[in-house]
Amino acid sequence: MDPKGKVAVISGGASGIGLATAKLLASNGASVVIADLQTAAGADAVAEIEAAHGKAHFVETDVLEKEDLQRVLDEAVKRFGRVDIAYNNAGVGEGGDFLEPGNETWERCFNIDLTAVIQAVQLEVQLMRSQGGGGVIISTASMGGLLPMPTSPIYATAKAGVIHLSRSLGYLAAEGIRVNAICPTFTNTPLVQAAGEAAMEAMKQEVGGILQPEDVAAGVLELIADDSRAGSVMRVTVRKGLDYAHEPRR
Repeated sequence: MDPKGKVAVISGGASGIGLATAKLLASNGASVVIADLQTAAGADAVAEIEAAHGKAHFVETDVLEKEDLQRVLDEAVKRFGRVDIAYNNAGVGEGGDFLEPGNETWERCFNIDLTAVIQAVQLEVQLMRSQGGGGVIISTASMGGLLPMPTSPIYATAKAGVIHLSRSLGYLAAEGIRVNAICPTFTNTPLVQAAGEAAMEAMKQEVGGILQPEDVAAGVLELIADDSRAGSVMRVTVRKGLDYAHEPRR
């Protein structure tokens, strides 16, 4: 799909990978709807895109609320006429050791990183079907969904769920709806920066460096543009760049 003239909805689009993707798609001619809880950052993102002669709109969105997920799609249709591209990117890290007594922070991580993605994909497919079929849905997973993460097992579990959801919906390509997942290694985003410099240095040592949000955005654009990709899992790593972990079964 050529993004020019298309409409994209991006959750977590006010910063990090989501913002880089919003700017890239807008520069390629897409109208972008940024869904995020960060109202000031969202407004800044829209202003930046519009200053570069792109089209953008911000909708304050809590991905834990199904009504908000529906509302952002409705707003996109109201403002730009339809939704062709949905990028489910909002996510959080895992807080503390979930094996410690009383630790319930894992539930928020799981609900944002997987349950909200499931609900969003459900609504996105329903909308695309109502439009007559056709569209691209991409969800941010992680290399942690492909490999064990002893320090963040719930995060890894949620991201593995995103991967298998996307692979399992590859059959929707028969309706012209392509569902894919993207799995970056550690990326220089506010989420990773919050871990501190020492942790970031350890991440770099573990995987050979740290990605920039623009590296991941380039992968998202490739998944949008390549009409042969459905049920695919793209890896984004410092060492290998863009490649694929799984190919759909034919």
